[in-house]
Amino acid sequence: MSEMKLTRIPVVPCILVALSLLSSPVLAQKVSAIGIDRSGLSREDEATRKKTLEDIRTLHAAWFRDGPTSGSAQGVANFVDEVRLAKQQNLKVLINILQMDEDYDDALPMNDHGWRAKKLSQIDLKKFSQRFRHLLGALKEANLSIDAVEFGNEDDSYYYDADVPNGHSASQTELHTWLHGYGEFLKTGAEILHEPNDYPQSQIITFGMAHGYTAPGHPSHNLSNPAQVVAMLKSVDGFNYLDNASYHVTAYGTHVYASPANAGQSATALLRQDIWALGRNKPLWITEWGFTDATKFPNAKGQTASQGMKEMLDAFDDLGQRIPIGPMFFYSYNSGLQDAEGKESGLVDKKGSFVPAASVLSARAAQPLQPR
Repeated sequence: MSEMKLTRIPVVPCILVALSLLSSPVLAQKVSAIGIDRSGLSREDEATRKKTLEDIRTLHAAWFRDGPTSGSAQGVANFVDEVRLAKQQNLKVLINILQMDEDYDDALPMNDHGWRAKKLSQIDLKKFSQRFRHLLGALKEANLSIDAVEFGNEDDSYYYDADVPNGHSASQTELHTWLHGYGEFLKTGAEILHEPNDYPQSQIITFGMAHGYTAPGHPSHNLSNPAQVVAMLKSVDGFNYLDNASYHVTAYGTHVYASPANAGQSATALLRQDIWALGRNKPLWITEWGFTDATKFPNAKGQTASQGMKEMLDAFDDLGQRIPIGPMFFYSYNSGLQDAEGKESGLVDKKGSFVPAASVLSARAAQPLQPR
């Protein structure tokens, strides 16, 4: 295939579009709901699952995000139990569906993170379909609802989709391979989800964009301006992977990790980049948010992690008056990262007790979801 020329949006028009979007009259937006991510919870015993979800509800969260860790019978049963416990706490659930090793025909090479390098362009869609149908069937048999499904996770980075070039920027041919690979994965999953006998009312969310940063002079491991690439899914070889006769994507997923040095400003900059490329016809769901390194608090301004969190939440709420922002999922309940001084980056410490930042999140989550 001959290489196509990628038309980049000129800087000046980008700025004009952004100013138009962000200076438009205030919308009748609801305060965005707060969600919390706790990845891999289904690997834990039932007592841990139960306590975790009770604690998340104690923080007034409305949403919970996690995904299955295996397509095995035990893995599916554990995840079904996790969703059941979440529903008992009146939590809405965003299920994160990723490709798994078992979706491929051949053994996969290891990447430098110690993970299997999975290319969406090489996934066996029949195997993926079978695994996903089995999961949906188990949830239906348990009489559990699915509120939303996020297809993929940080697929703009090499480590989650190895179709992203490792060590250089994507050529037009490589970009086309990525678009088709992710598009077919999304299409396959969305069509199964929305079959009449499955979950036709469930919301469909694109993968959360990682917004990977490449330092000058260093090799790239991610797609630059991922929102612009997601927008290209509207036309890949003449097909619209975002809106078609079989399904309509509800919202775009995005991940916002802010610098502790200027939490509100850096969070706003990332979301503005997304809205420049994607517009505001669909909401942005912030399926992960937090700090690039929470151990850097207190910062140069003397702010604590709690104050940094408050600044991020204020920035989200301010933008939410101008652009549609869906649920915002803090990552994560127990990030478990500690520096030498024992500083935590999650909502609980190693003993499972809430850290001060949890009170900030809880106070914001308790606000009524009504128009401002």
